[in-house]
Amino acid sequence: MMTPQRVEELLQKDGWPFERIDPHTWRSGFRGDVNSFRFFVRLTENWIFFTIVPFVVAPKTEQAALALYRHLLRLNREINMAKFAIDDDADVVLTVELPTENLDESEFKDALDALSYYADKHYLDVLNLAQRPV
Repeated sequence: MMTPQRVEELLQKDGWPFERIDPHTWRSGFRGDVNSFRFFVRLTENWIFFTIVPFVVAPKTEQAALALYRHLLRLNREINMAKFAIDDDADVVLTVELPTENLDESEFKDALDALSYYADKHYLDVLNLAQRPV
């Protein structure tokens, strides 16, 4: 069973610096090749979420949003474990969501590896589409 103590143990074991911000949420980050990223780990009763929010802020124009959303849908079909989404502010979110039942150390590590890999790989393309002028 995944507990808050187990989350902290796995983050420490894999060398992730973190800060606990409430009983079930941690903040961490990493420096990729193209940017620094802050992410959150959120533990619920049945799920654990590894999320970069915001990954990229909301596009300023409807045209940019349309191009960006099409691109994100294509990426969601191509990538494994992770997915792109839009939050309540229309900012782009990158997340990995796993059920906690029988979650083992290698899956926890794989989730963080996928989050960091896809963040670094797709950041500039997503950012450029979101900031595309009219």
